[in-house]
Amino acid sequence: MKKQRPVNIDLTTIKMHPAANASILHRVSGVIMVFAIGILLLTLSTSLSSAEGFAKIQGYLDGFFFMFIIFGCLSALTYHVLAGVRHLLMDLGHFEELASGNSSAKVIIYIWLAISVIIGVWLW
Repeated sequence: MKKQRPVNIDLTTIKMHPAANASILHRVSGVIMVFAIGILLLTLSTSLSSAEGFAKIQGYLDGFFFMFIIFGCLSALTYHVLAGVRHLLMDLGHFEELASGNSSAKVIIYIWLAISVIIGVWLW
């Protein structure tokens, strides 16, 4: 007996709604923050170890690569906090319908993008 069911393995044909994208971004930002904690603790430890260590970290802060890492850490933290507040509101019974969940996800993503631009301007 052959089962009559749709099989769709091509993930590029699947259109996810904004709430799904927001949920995936929330998880990705959490993973980025786990690695960011290690990087930031290493820089803190180096800068507090000696005057030479502080000067070394201060020199790194002038470079583009380290500024990009700091921007990524701050951007991930911003998104994770915004999406976390959205999830807390959903736990309280708000934005549980598909339409309101999608619209709140879009609002969170737009706010995050605006704040990320502000962070980028502030850093550079």
